[in-house]
Amino acid sequence: MFSVYVAAANPLRGELERFLKDHPETALPLGSSEDLREALSDCARDVPGVLVLEDRLLAAEPDLLEATAEASYPVVLIANPGDSMATRRALAIRAKDFIPLERWAVELLPTLDRVALPLYRRDKKQGRVITVFSSKGGVGKTTLSVNLGVSLAQKIHEPVVIVDLDLAFGDVSSMMGLSPDLTIHDVDVQSLSQGLDQALIECEPNVTVLPAPLTPDQAEDIDSRMLLKILQALKEDYAYVILDLAPGYAEVNVSALDLSDLILTVCTPDVVTLRTVGQALSLFRDEFRYPQDKVRVVLNRTGSRTGIERADIAAILKSPNLYELPSAGPMPVRAANDGVPFVTREPRAPLSIAVAAIADDILREEGTRGNRNARRPSKRGLLTRSRRGN
Repeated sequence: MFSVYVAAANPLRGELERFLKDHPETALPLGSSEDLREALSDCARDVPGVLVLEDRLLAAEPDLLEATAEASYPVVLIANPGDSMATRRALAIRAKDFIPLERWAVELLPTLDRVALPLYRRDKKQGRVITVFSSKGGVGKTTLSVNLGVSLAQKIHEPVVIVDLDLAFGDVSSMMGLSPDLTIHDVDVQSLSQGLDQALIECEPNVTVLPAPLTPDQAEDIDSRMLLKILQALKEDYAYVILDLAPGYAEVNVSALDLSDLILTVCTPDVVTLRTVGQALSLFRDEFRYPQDKVRVVLNRTGSRTGIERADIAAILKSPNLYELPSAGPMPVRAANDGVPFVTREPRAPLSIAVAAIADDILREEGTRGNRNARRPSKRGLLTRSRRGN
């Protein structure tokens, strides 16, 4: 049993109210409004188990995106999937789910059963999403994703999941020595928990991988709505969700970037890469309007003889604060070929120490936001089976 507040314009508002009254054994109607500001005020006074929100109200009140995102209760967004901005608004308010307008009568109740807070509420902290991104390939993006995820898990002894979102040409599985049978492409969002249980692979202690599709053509089947559902589910069970993102700004990539708590933008000390990364930083700042502390630059292969000094790089990128990863010769390639993260294989190597320092910095910041709540062991982590290099 859970309480539901409805924020929607008529006729949807009336239809939702009647629907909830027809399911008194499950849903307790708490109130409704056609005005989003009034709805948020009502919900602040009498906190619901879930807010069912029509995207039309959100689109009309863009200044309320932040207030909606900060709500202490889950939000389910009902939206027209033909609206290209609806997914971005769902991500901006951290919606627990996104239901197409024409399917709400079919999908609403199962969705509420899954995401609504019961009348006996539990306080459970969600995991942080860290995206590793570069607008140019070949800069060490996947290497950082894998080793940062493993380093975080080693330090906190809590579950971490690495999601390979380089959907056409992902290398996370091979870098971890895995031979997946099922991937993110095989996850059925209609039976999400079961689908994730089957596709996730445990590989290192407290580290799980969600592999990229097995063939490039399958990448086209992954859309923003599917990604949103998967990532929201993973945040429930994992302390950190590491996303290894493909280069570029396709809709799925932008959705992942929007959902991220932290974006690590990887570059190398060469003119071409610095120019493309500088363009990405400008896009994040001026077009996407990301806050300054959401995006950090990771300068890989420092010490390489390129003739470009650190001060020059900071000036080009307009980012004085850089994480630096030293050049390590063939060591990272050997580790990747053997399917063993170098932070596990050679923990005292300078490169491993530098990745661990990034993990420490992330954890320090998390500590300043308040102590981490105890997280129960992941059900999915217990059910997934290891499939390392069969």
